[in-house]
Amino acid sequence: MQIRENGGRVQFLRSYYVKEKKRTQAKLIGSMPAGATELPPDLADAMTEDERAEFAAWLEKQAAADRAAQAMREIETLPQVLQNVAGHLMRGAPLTAAQAKGMWDGTAQLRRQLTKAGYTKPNLQDPPSPED
Repeated sequence: MQIRENGGRVQFLRSYYVKEKKRTQAKLIGSMPAGATELPPDLADAMTEDERAEFAAWLEKQAAADRAAQAMREIETLPQVLQNVAGHLMRGAPLTAAQAKGMWDGTAQLRRQLTKAGYTKPNLQDPPSPED
């Protein structure tokens, strides 16, 4: 079975061999909206058990790719978000105790994970001493 995304829909195609033409052809089993996570009942009935298992594997692969893309977006934007929050606080933006605690806890956890991943805190370089 082939699974294709086309125009906001996911199409399910079953391939079969045509002896007279000496080639395979694909027949559309059905389609569903691209964001859906479950097969519509009529489409599930039209699929074999193997095809439903193939859809489940495809769906998990898509979810993993979405999680990876989301992680990359968050990692890429975090430095700017932290600078923005610091700027807001410098300008006197209101902050609750719970928000402050969440920021401290999150910062501590981020620091631990960065250290575990081998990204230690960069040391500030001493300015070069003038040689006389």
